Amino acid sequence: MRAFWVVIAVVFSVLSGIGATATVYSLFSGDDDLPANLILLTGSLAFAAFGWYVLRVFDRDALAAGAHPKDGAHPELDARLRRASRRATAFAVGWAAVFAAGFTQVALVGTAADDLLATGFHEPGVVVGVFHNRKGTSHIRVSHGDRTDDLVWDSNRDYHVGERVVVIHDPADPARVRTADEQNEDQAQLTVGMVPVLAALFGLPFSIGAAAGWRRRIRAVERTGWRRAGVTDDQLGGSQGRYLDAEFRDGTAVVLRRSWALLRLSPSAGWKNKQAWVGGRGKAMVVGTVDRPYVLAVHAIRGPVSRSRP
Repeated sequence: MRAFWVVIAVVFSVLSGIGATATVYSLFSGDDDLPANLILLTGSLAFAAFGWYVLRVFDRDALAAGAHPKDGAHPELDARLRRASRRATAFAVGWAAVFAAGFTQVALVGTAADDLLATGFHEPGVVVGVFHNRKGTSHIRVSHGDRTDDLVWDSNRDYHVGERVVVIHDPADPARVRTADEQNEDQAQLTVGMVPVLAALFGLPFSIGAAAGWRRRIRAVERTGWRRAGVTDDQLGGSQGRYLDAEFRDGTAVVLRRSWALLRLSPSAGWKNKQAWVGGRGKAMVVGTVDRPYVLAVHAIRGPVSRSRP
């Protein structure tokens, strides 16, 4: 059930970012999509907020049911944990900015084509070539006035040589040309916008999930505190540094799995009874050591941590 709400929260968070970008663009461009963009923004924000609220309730109930007595406070590790959370949040904001920049670029390309249709010089033309490319960009060759131009063919209209069309071009920049059906958008400029948009569609949900995960770990550690443990690299399946055995001072142990671990660069590889501090519970746990400037995101996969004080 929790996984369902994770999907809801992340998906609608992404949609709210799209809605915010589209709304800002509509405000500046004055297009007719402003009401629809506002509905998208407010609706997605409402669902995203509700999803994050439900997740927080899930986490609060789970932590309250299985909270461990504190083995000791550790302000230095708390500060490192907060820094990790801020970095994850900064990555999410960065991906949102990448998406907004790409979306704006794509929108500007489309707006330029619409402006040309509304303000450009209209003149008759004739199709002198039709080039259909199944694997690449299809285009038509149009002769108008004393010019012949190749236009990107991305509509569903069929053309044949000799067909008459209305050509619209910019007298100040004759290279800007289109027809009533073919926008002939600048493919280079369109690519400049689409690449960051597509990249952000992958990076933004993951970064939002990572930022939310660090926030959950902060709340978990606030409830459970830090417990001293000897941590050993389990090397399950020959994977160094990904699986860790944490043995506490009362003799109980828990098997942990690194989250978001780059295994070959894992700082936990080869640990043998490494003196560390473990905080959190279940899916929201961290491991910290006093000699390293970071904390490791982990989650328990076997053997719950004892609730008794050592």
